[in-house]
Amino acid sequence: MSDTEQPVVDQETPEKGKHQRQRKTDTKKKPVSKKKEKAQQREHERLKAATATFNRFYENEFGPERWPVLLEAMKKPVRHCMMMNKYAHPEDVLAKLTPLKDDLRSLDFLSIPCYASTLPRFPHPSKDRANITDCYILDAGSVLATEALDIQPHDRVLDLCAAPGGKSLAILQRLSDYGNLTVNEISPDRRRRLRQVMDNYVPPKVAQEHVNVLGKDGTRFYHDPEQYDKVLLDAPCSSERHLLHDEKEFEQWTPKRTIQNAKRQLSLLKAASYSVNVGGYVVYGTCSISSAENDKVVDRMVRKGKVPMEVVHMSWPMGEKTENGWIILPDRSDGWGPLYFSLLRRTGVSKEGEWNDDEEEDDEEEEEEVEEKKPKKKSSKSKK
Repeated sequence: MSDTEQPVVDQETPEKGKHQRQRKTDTKKKPVSKKKEKAQQREHERLKAATATFNRFYENEFGPERWPVLLEAMKKPVRHCMMMNKYAHPEDVLAKLTPLKDDLRSLDFLSIPCYASTLPRFPHPSKDRANITDCYILDAGSVLATEALDIQPHDRVLDLCAAPGGKSLAILQRLSDYGNLTVNEISPDRRRRLRQVMDNYVPPKVAQEHVNVLGKDGTRFYHDPEQYDKVLLDAPCSSERHLLHDEKEFEQWTPKRTIQNAKRQLSLLKAASYSVNVGGYVVYGTCSISSAENDKVVDRMVRKGKVPMEVVHMSWPMGEKTENGWIILPDRSDGWGPLYFSLLRRTGVSKEGEWNDDEEEDDEEEEEEVEEKKPKKKSSKSKK
């Protein structure tokens, strides 16, 4: 009950209050109906089954020793950093940071000024004298993924799945008046949030001249061939850490969801590779821990994509190497992540043929891989 509602109760007559308290007491003592009890039991069984399947699936991926440790790390609150906005007035930013200097730690492995904090919560982003928001709160791994693109001041950059906008803002921190950023988001609600971020963090003149907001289907983004120097694809994914903090969503998880996500992610990566210049770079990223949505998507793109791409192997100051990229996991990265990214370079012109003629074969491969991860059922035959 809110504070504004409290006085209304205080003004009630003693007799009326007594009856209300009695009704509340009776309500508390009322037993749960059999129908509701059965529904709760079914929900409990669904959650139990989903948990068992989830744990078997990822124990097979990470091994019985690491998986429990990683699982516990992902159950903890997500860690964030404070990314400072270059468009905010320097004096106002300094005034904000000075009182917090003993509680902030600079993340020197990032080229953009970012700070971790010892405080339970960061100070809320605030407006400077020109009504520009001074900082953005996000995972440090997300900033590191944009660093992999090595944005140059004059680059033409595409963020193919841009909402909510934190990575787009990180890209803008490295662009100059000669650069340009196209941000795309198919969902109207998420695109509205993306526009809001651009409006709050970027001066109107900069946004008007250097930022283009689109609402196209990323899997069909073929209208701008070879138009961008760099492309960021932060693909929709299983987002397992989020699922662990949302019981209703977690109940819906199955290994087949990974298959469907990987299918769409490959379609998005094909479109991203089509949009980048020959010699240009694409960063493919997810916040999933599933190799089916990470390395295996990149592997299929390199092996079967109509645009020739190669993986560029690099090392980064936090995280660990994978077959085709890099992954930041919270059990070994001081709580940051999960965040996977792979850097790819376009090496030539598009091959002839339809873009989607290999999808059926890709689906079969994905299903086979997920089947291999399922635990084998024990034989019911008795030993002789």
